[in-house]
Amino acid sequence: MIRAGTGWQYALADLSLILFLATASALAMAGKADKPAPPPPPLPPIAAALESEPVAVWSAGAGAPPLANWLGQVGSDPRLEVRVVVRYANGGRDAAVAQALQMAEAGGARAGQARILVEPGERAGASVSLYYASELAAQGPASLAR
Repeated sequence: MIRAGTGWQYALADLSLILFLATASALAMAGKADKPAPPPPPLPPIAAALESEPVAVWSAGAGAPPLANWLGQVGSDPRLEVRVVVRYANGGRDAAVAQALQMAEAGGARAGQARILVEPGERAGASVSLYYASELAAQGPASLAR
C-alpha cells in the first residue's frame, strides 16, 4: 500500500518551494536602494562672541612700548583675545584697513589671531585691547556643555 505524500516528488517540491522563498527574499532586499543619509542638521547662526570689559588697552603715542613688547608683557594669558580697532573719518576706509593689518602684523604672533574692527568715527585713531571673549558662551548654555 502506498501512502499519499511520501514520495520523492513531495520532498523535491518542498525543497523547490524553500529555494524559491529564499531567492525571493534575497531579491526583495537587494532591490531596495539604500536610503540616502538624512542631511546634517543646519548649523546654528554664527553668534558674536560675548566679551567683557577690556583688561588692557594700548594706543600709539609718546612713551608707548612697541605693540609686540606690550602684548608679550600684558597679554600672556592665552584666554585673552586681542582686538585691533581702527576708526576712520572722511572716507579714509582703505587707509584704515591697511593700518589695522599693519598693526596686527606689528603685534607679532600674539596678534596673529586678532579680531580686527575698522569702523567710521568722528575722528581717526587706533587702539589695541585685550579682553576675555567666548564664542561658546554666545551660542548658549548647550554649547558650554560640550
